[in-house]
Amino acid sequence: MRVLAIDSSFEACSTAILDEGGVRWRELRIIGRGHAEALPVMVAEGLDRSGLKIADIDRVGVVIGPGAFAGVRVGLAFARALCLGTKAVAIGVTSLEALAASVDEAGAVATVFDARRGQVYAALYDADRVQLVAPFVGPPAEAARRVGGRAARLAGSGAALVAPHLDRRLPISAVRDIDPAAVARLAMQAENPAAPPAPLYLRPPDAIPSARTGFGDAAVP
Repeated sequence: MRVLAIDSSFEACSTAILDEGGVRWRELRIIGRGHAEALPVMVAEGLDRSGLKIADIDRVGVVIGPGAFAGVRVGLAFARALCLGTKAVAIGVTSLEALAASVDEAGAVATVFDARRGQVYAALYDADRVQLVAPFVGPPAEAARRVGGRAARLAGSGAALVAPHLDRRLPISAVRDIDPAAVARLAMQAENPAAPPAPLYLRPPDAIPSARTGFGDAAVP
């Protein structure tokens, strides 16, 4: 099985290609904006460097959020477009589970992204990266209460926001961004979906999408 992974849910724009032999391609760029323009170029380069064509891909793993409203939409639309007319199946992966899968340190991990507006996106995963607390959005103090008690460490761009509200000191992983290879691994392991992946927003967007492009600012959650 060959899996192409794409992520445009936050400031990073990333792609990876994975097969049974391991990671064949991985690229991550912190671009802030311009995900819709960057993704096609990055995917084309990854396929070319791997000696593959889109017709060779069996699954497209895509991060469905929570994250930047426009960035999530860009990734999902691009994943669906890649699957049109090919054998590939789109597999949705949440940003928080993908971040947990990116953390190599042992023990349960609370994954936290800065959601702006004084809030964070958070979830909790055990040592085997099985979900213990489903993704939610709320103030850092609420996240500390809901995920801090059972976590061995924090990870993500919102970790430093949650840490001061914990009853005990927890190490903060150096992992802040999603490894696209982790998205590919999760997509490879997933069961075939009953329906195409849908976005997971958790709250309304900050801005109304542009009437001309249909997208707002991918850098603003």
